[in-house]
Amino acid sequence: MPRKERITEIETLRGIAFAAVVLQHSIAHYSLVPQAGLQDGVVLALVLMLAKFAVPLFIFITGMVLFYNTGDQLQYGQFMRKRVMDVILPYVVWTLIYFILAPRNWAEFGWQDIPDLALKLVTGKTASHFWYIIMLIQFYVFFPLFLRGIRYVYHRYQAKGRMIALLVSGVLFLVLSDQLRNIAGWMERLQIPVLTDAFTAYADRNFIYFFFYFVLGAAAGLSVQRWQEWIIRLRWVYWPVFITLGLRFIYLLMLEFQQPEGLQIRFYTVNLIRPDMILFLIASIMVMYQLAGKLHQSQVLHWLGWIGGMSYGGYLMHILVLRYSYIPDEWLYVAWGWNPSVRMIVTWLVALGVSCMLTWLISRLKWGKWIVGVVPKHTQVSKATASTPK
Repeated sequence: MPRKERITEIETLRGIAFAAVVLQHSIAHYSLVPQAGLQDGVVLALVLMLAKFAVPLFIFITGMVLFYNTGDQLQYGQFMRKRVMDVILPYVVWTLIYFILAPRNWAEFGWQDIPDLALKLVTGKTASHFWYIIMLIQFYVFFPLFLRGIRYVYHRYQAKGRMIALLVSGVLFLVLSDQLRNIAGWMERLQIPVLTDAFTAYADRNFIYFFFYFVLGAAAGLSVQRWQEWIIRLRWVYWPVFITLGLRFIYLLMLEFQQPEGLQIRFYTVNLIRPDMILFLIASIMVMYQLAGKLHQSQVLHWLGWIGGMSYGGYLMHILVLRYSYIPDEWLYVAWGWNPSVRMIVTWLVALGVSCMLTWLISRLKWGKWIVGVVPKHTQVSKATASTPK
């Protein structure tokens, strides 16, 4: 099968998304430091909303690239074998690393703790960010179903019918997110093994609550040129939605900060699974795609592409890197009198750079791909790779 032309924006978007992931986790830490005041809360809230698109954008990229690259016949065994080697195996390695480094009394650790490790492995509970990997694996497992259904619509209907189908799936997605608690209550009463937990304790990593970003990416991947046309045509719609809802969420966060016991900087209001947040995130994806298409500065494209190439290994390790990035914060930044917002930005840049560099170094080792996944050896400046996202 001939190799398709690369999609220019993909690796740039992946680099932006990974930088936004590290930024979000940096914000989470500095919202809790005792020096943080209301002015820092405002800055952190603003930056958080600008970075909130990260996970939905990663899902969109996955859907877009899978549907763009997959030929007429899906070799599912080969498809899953590649995901096991490139995605799941590095995840297992880092699950063990985080499990080993977790504070515990190792003198009491024994065979009886193996089931707990196994449960954490399949649920992504060894580290706070592994929920995304568990959710991503579900998309890979059920990819043939998505492929058959979406291709049926694509071949059965013309552009208008495809648009209606996409809008219907979007409405269904909004309804599902709005009924999150009711669905959890129903499943709690039914007590169906595995399924009940999937919609209750582990609903935050259930792919059903993220499926529309994947479907949107699929629509873009099947009709790249039409998608790019709509990005231009709809800019007068998604930009006002992005700005209006972004400002609304910042206002809601300001209200959340004001607690009876005093100022508490927290971000429960902006969880991913709620209808208004979903509209904001869809608009954010389109905003980021447009901005990525407007980037022409070669050095910026080069570095964003390089960061994108390191994104999977960097994602797996970045929480651990952040832990060590807080050491100079405690030793130096506080003593120097830096405010929490500046400390957050510096820590974010350090963690982002170290995560990418460590990923690159490990990938050069003979067995590096088992630890950080497959890392491209060369980064294109003018064209971003369209290989399957991790």
